[in-house]
Amino acid sequence: MDNFQHYGYCRVSTQTQDVSKQEFSLLQYAQSNNFQLSEIIKVVTSSRKDKSKREIDYLFSLMQHGDHLYITKLDRLGRNTREVLELIEELKLKQITIHILKDNIVIDPNKCDAITTMFLTLLSAFSQMERDFISERTKAGLERARAEGKLLGKKKGSISKNTQYEPFKDTIIEYLKLGLSYQKIVNLIGVGSKSSLYSYVQHRDLCS
Repeated sequence: MDNFQHYGYCRVSTQTQDVSKQEFSLLQYAQSNNFQLSEIIKVVTSSRKDKSKREIDYLFSLMQHGDHLYITKLDRLGRNTREVLELIEELKLKQITIHILKDNIVIDPNKCDAITTMFLTLLSAFSQMERDFISERTKAGLERARAEGKLLGKKKGSISKNTQYEPFKDTIIEYLKLGLSYQKIVNLIGVGSKSSLYSYVQHRDLCS
């Protein structure tokens, strides 16, 4: 019987993003392949933060020779192409097998050749370029809005999106579609109460 462990790592940049989507993908993959994840590390912080803030150091301290790491996308690991490739090299030295679910890639430390390394470099570079493009478009949109005299921010009387449920919005919608009760959903996402969730759903009109 194999003694290696399976670990998952999920990261989103802001509280308005839903880390549970990545968690669900990892759990679904594990179930489909008949194994259990020993631990899933869930982090809500920018990729620009250092490794300790992103709990990369903690993740590395958990994993031992021969273990497996599961992530949904390569850019969840690092802040730029160079760091991602450096982290992969560290994992390979520890004989950790890396599974990148979205791209259907398995990085086996004993079989990683020059072509795989080149592909990972390109994949990471494209991910970084995509993040840069999104950042530039966001900045340009804000500047254009200011130039046109538009007020940026929340309209008077609008409902704030900064609630404890907003990071789980998509997950809540899926659970509602499955017919789960409010109490069951609260238990699954681990925040709030039955009454406050009901109020959130009604205000956001999530049942329609």
